[in-house]
Amino acid sequence: MISTKVFALLFAAACGVASVEGFVSSSTSRLGNIQKSNLHATTAESAPDSLALFSPCKINLFLRIIRKRPDGFHDLASLFQAVGFGDTLTLSLNNYGESDEFTCNMEGVPTDSSNLVIRALELMREKTGKTSVYFNADLFKRCPAQAGLGGGSANAATAMWGANELMGRPATLEQLIEWSGALGSDITFFLSRGTAYCTGRGEIMTPIDPPLPSGAKLSIVKPNLGLSTPKVFKALDYDQLSTEDPQMLCDLFLKEGVVNTDDKYYINDLEQPAFDCLPELKALKDELLEVEGFDHVMMSGSGTSIFCIGEPTDKDAFMKEFDERDGVSVFNAAFISREEGSWFQDPSQPLTVVDESEEEVVAPIIEEGMTAEEAERVRESRLKAAEAMKESIPAEPDNSEIVVEDEGSSSNFSKGLRSILNGQRKFEESRFGEKGASYPTPSKWLE
Repeated sequence: MISTKVFALLFAAACGVASVEGFVSSSTSRLGNIQKSNLHATTAESAPDSLALFSPCKINLFLRIIRKRPDGFHDLASLFQAVGFGDTLTLSLNNYGESDEFTCNMEGVPTDSSNLVIRALELMREKTGKTSVYFNADLFKRCPAQAGLGGGSANAATAMWGANELMGRPATLEQLIEWSGALGSDITFFLSRGTAYCTGRGEIMTPIDPPLPSGAKLSIVKPNLGLSTPKVFKALDYDQLSTEDPQMLCDLFLKEGVVNTDDKYYINDLEQPAFDCLPELKALKDELLEVEGFDHVMMSGSGTSIFCIGEPTDKDAFMKEFDERDGVSVFNAAFISREEGSWFQDPSQPLTVVDESEEEVVAPIIEEGMTAEEAERVRESRLKAAEAMKESIPAEPDNSEIVVEDEGSSSNFSKGLRSILNGQRKFEESRFGEKGASYPTPSKWLE
């Protein structure tokens, strides 16, 4: 039977919180903070078989519309920021198929080449020349449709990064950034470290390095009413656009920080046309402006999510007033960033570590809004799933390294990973229910 130490290492790797080189894994705990994944693969021989990757949402700290172009698109200038609310994309190599297999927890998700995840995988095969490599992709959606949070674009960028890892890193980050513009307007941003100044249609990305500090808290309030991006742009009154210099705005946010920047510089040129299309959205923002404790309140992207920087003075009253209201969902999150060579870490993932006595320790990182009881349910769910995984893994070699030599053991590892993820899914479905009711139809962000 596999030892506790090696099993814990495998479990940590499966959760995406440990470095993986030929399945030799290690992990370091930083409890109470967002954990930084060191997952990496340097060659085809050392590439992992499976990855569970967080797919973060974004907000626009300001969004200026510059002009309408002859091709019908609009030039914009915006400061994008990644946040710790999003989806989970699990990728593995499909060694026995001749096509990509795609599944998702939300009904209505397209499973053909119109899906941005599938298109991203196809693009990676085309650009790298690895035309015989196919993938299994499972997407756990939390990000709601028509939210202005870039959920579909983030999924595509995550798929590109993950596919590159599973292929053994045939492409550089610079190449991924260059290729991503062919898929959509704001996909490129999600290949930054978490903060970027974007121009053009959104595909011209200037990384902010270092990114804005992680940990700044916010609440994202999403009514179940949606607006299509073309409808918002159709309602745009060019005479009402802001005249503030976007480069000045960017410099100001970076100098002053998100809290200290004056409210008048939180500009979204798409907010007023969205309010004209949906007066209920304006009424919701007005309510949020009255909540004590928030520093800034603004719509993200083309809507209909409204983000609130800071924390309400009375959290319980805020959640009762808005999250328990019919037709409104609240997602509490914080700014996040990633380390070079690593992907964004899901701040709600538990971390498995091994102490000096070789005893397994599972320490849940409590997500904003998650009770201690819910965190314990996550822990129990994953331990139960991990026990099933433990029974299916071959005995450990004497040198204590996990060596996957035949398709049987590789299959068992994949089954174990799926078991862990199924445990996570059951918990999250029981907790979140029907929040985020549908999946956005993949399309370019600005049309």
